[in-house]
Amino acid sequence: MALAQERAEASERRSLRELDAERTARQKSERTAEELRGELVAARSEARDAAVAQAEVRAKLEAQAAALADRLTTAEQAQRKSVNDLDTVQAELAAAQRRAERAEAEAALVRQLLAELRVGPPERNGGGGRRRKADGPGPTEQQAQCEKQAQEPGVPTVAQNPDDGNDSSDDDDDSQQ
Repeated sequence: MALAQERAEASERRSLRELDAERTARQKSERTAEELRGELVAARSEARDAAVAQAEVRAKLEAQAAALADRLTTAEQAQRKSVNDLDTVQAELAAAQRRAERAEAEAALVRQLLAELRVGPPERNGGGGRRRKADGPGPTEQQAQCEKQAQEPGVPTVAQNPDDGNDSSDDDDDSQQ
């Protein structure tokens, strides 16, 4: 019996050692599993944080893109307004230049007329000329146009009506015949 008892004790010790090894292995695997669960939670948290950061960056970029699109639209509208304003100012400038040229021409004409009046009107038929009597009719519209054209520098004169005795092709005076 002693041998059987020794064998039983050896078997029990072996079983205890196996149980102890299994318990140690189970504890070790549980610690490893717990560590892996912690790493998994940390990895998921990092991934979630990265996704949130990417979403924030994307939202900022979309907001910047929208702001830039608004600024571009505003700049394009301002450019169109500037072009329209420039066209308007150029048209006004051209009109002002035409008015200035017309005023200069009129001023030159007035100076010429004043100079002629200072020298004195050309006497014809004893002072009759183109003067009208105070109560007489004025020159016709055609005669006024002809006189105006004759007085403008650089404008060719139109032959006047031969019936009025002032035909430019008639050089000699009718009263002397």
